[in-house]
Amino acid sequence: MVDFVDIVEAESRSIVAAVIAIVGDRHRAEEIAQDAFERGYQRWNRVSKMDRPGAWVRRVAINEAISVARRRSSEHRAVERLGSLASWSAGVDVDPLAALDDEGVWAAVRALPADPAAAIALRYGADLGVDEVADTLGCTVPAARSLLHRGRTALRASPVIQSYAP
Repeated sequence: MVDFVDIVEAESRSIVAAVIAIVGDRHRAEEIAQDAFERGYQRWNRVSKMDRPGAWVRRVAINEAISVARRRSSEHRAVERLGSLASWSAGVDVDPLAALDDEGVWAAVRALPADPAAAIALRYGADLGVDEVADTLGCTVPAARSLLHRGRTALRASPVIQSYAP
């Protein structure tokens, strides 16, 4: 049986990195990771008997990060609609794209559908291999490769990313 402290030490950094890539906020990502570890600790009798308890905690964190990102995306769209209405009524043109940096790239990732965004975040944010991405997302390796391919293709087509490339 694996010790809970060992799981926390081994998985914390990669889980936080993946969640940051999804939610875009380090403090919120740390909270999500802590909550996932807390849920794992509360269920430790069952989780510790799994083949990979760290993968279970990672999946819990990713699921929560996706939920947070969806809520924030909905809120952001509502605020943008209100802002564009205000700009339109004032006759002001608003440039929706600011200077793109790494945060801009991850914002483009977060704009992807949930599964490709999670795959990209796990692969490049948490630096997991394709096998680990598949395991975390609960899909086959070919399905994980497909999600990564679709995510990268969508990112290449994104005007935000195209303006970033030289």
